[in-house]
Amino acid sequence: MNKIFRQFWKGYNNFSKGDRSAIIFLGIFILLLFVGIIIVNNIQPKSKYNYAQYEQLLKDLESPKTNQRQSKKVLFVFDPNTITQERIDTLDLPEFVKQNILNYRKAGGRFSSPAEVKKIYGMNDSIFKVIESFINIADKIDLQADKKNEVIRINGNIDPNNADFSQLVEFGFNRFQANNIIEYRKRDGFFKTKTDLLKIYGIDSAFFKVIENYIQIEVAKKSPIAHFNPVVLQVELNSADSTELMKINGIGSVYARRILKYRELLGGFYSTTQLLEVYNFPEETFKNIESSISTDTLLLKKIRVNFAEYADLLRHPYLNKKQVEAVLNYRGKNGSFQNILQLKTNGLIDSETFSRIRPYLTCR
Repeated sequence: MNKIFRQFWKGYNNFSKGDRSAIIFLGIFILLLFVGIIIVNNIQPKSKYNYAQYEQLLKDLESPKTNQRQSKKVLFVFDPNTITQERIDTLDLPEFVKQNILNYRKAGGRFSSPAEVKKIYGMNDSIFKVIESFINIADKIDLQADKKNEVIRINGNIDPNNADFSQLVEFGFNRFQANNIIEYRKRDGFFKTKTDLLKIYGIDSAFFKVIENYIQIEVAKKSPIAHFNPVVLQVELNSADSTELMKINGIGSVYARRILKYRELLGGFYSTTQLLEVYNFPEETFKNIESSISTDTLLLKKIRVNFAEYADLLRHPYLNKKQVEAVLNYRGKNGSFQNILQLKTNGLIDSETFSRIRPYLTCR
């Protein structure tokens, strides 16, 4: 070993002073380079991103609680008389229909049979056919409802065709029921029999049984001409042509063309109240013809959101440019929509617009 070292030292001294300094500098540089490589490989640089947050987010997304929270709304067996706000929110029904069910109950209404659910404002035949088998109304009326009926104060007899608001309330109707009776009469409604009161929003069969014996409907004496009841014309808005529309009193050729044009843009009417959206259509005319028109929602033209192009969506009156772009951008990044509710839950369309456009959209 000493011999080798002496040879190395002898050879080293044969270099000039400048060469020896260069050799020392190069050796130190190589040593520092190796040390640096070892340090870099063993020290993890601090990232500006907090990956722990991403890992936690992934765990949350995979957790059953999150999956439950993001689950689709479905149909299930329910009792419209007892279902809670939280439970009805998970029911796959239009939001305005669910809210109207709750409002009906708050006003003192109660459903004694599934058929009475059809009285709810916004409930059409198509929706009812889907949910009818899921409605389960308890056979027994709860004690709380019985107590409500017991404390109803009935004063004398009353004719709902003639009584004013104060007389209706004094008789025993609550203010909500009395107001609906007055509104019904303002639309030329007339109670021919006692059971016609069940048409009024807020009056259920349980309440009707309490007041039935106190209702006295007077039949006005009229001339033979006055007794003549012409056949009421019924027009289905989604299948009628301009000729049929013009048969309705108050609709001429101008309004008939506007109705057909707007029907084409919408894809059909799901509610008769949409006639008020037709350009310059008078509210007074609508009230006069409301009983003569109907809508068949099975005739609606659906927009397939997973295949629709920009122009297909933008041409609909309920969607604006910003909303259409948001829908298409989301679909491009995330793939097809699995449920129409994703448009609302992801903030692509606001709640009000969603409730209006929903009947026209499908994921199929």
